Amino acid sequence: MPAVVDLFVYGTLKRGFANHRAFCERALRIRPASIEGTIFDLPVGYPAVQIPGDSILLEAGPDPVRDAGRQRLVRNPVPPVRAGDACGRVLGEWIRLPDPACTLPRVDALEGLRRDGRGEYRRALVPAWTEEGPRALWVYWMPQLPPDARYLPDGAWPARS
Repeated sequence: MPAVVDLFVYGTLKRGFANHRAFCERALRIRPASIEGTIFDLPVGYPAVQIPGDSILLEAGPDPVRDAGRQRLVRNPVPPVRAGDACGRVLGEWIRLPDPACTLPRVDALEGLRRDGRGEYRRALVPAWTEEGPRALWVYWMPQLPPDARYLPDGAWPARS
């Protein structure tokens, strides 16, 4: 059984935000990271990310522990090559959590992840840029944005003044 799971977080799970302490207090590692995608501020008080489909390395399966093991099989993820600035960059944190059997289902529940695909968010493994080089990190992304979502062009939430 895998001992850890690595997430890319960009909203309320980041250090200093509402859900960090309850869900990430046991983090073994927290480092700056970024992924390819676009980020939006939602009027409900948290953000959403959209990611290009060709950057998805794996989609979440029915077993979070197996997902943590599958993550370990992806070595040196290479992001797709794009012409120009075809997609933006989302800034966040790489968080390594212990005990995926306990921690990942809790975060999945927080994010409203549903195995039938009808939840607000989905979880996908994507290439991320970190200080230690490329990593494959799980990210929660929103396939369908609400009409009042506000694009954040600088790639960070909350919006910088």
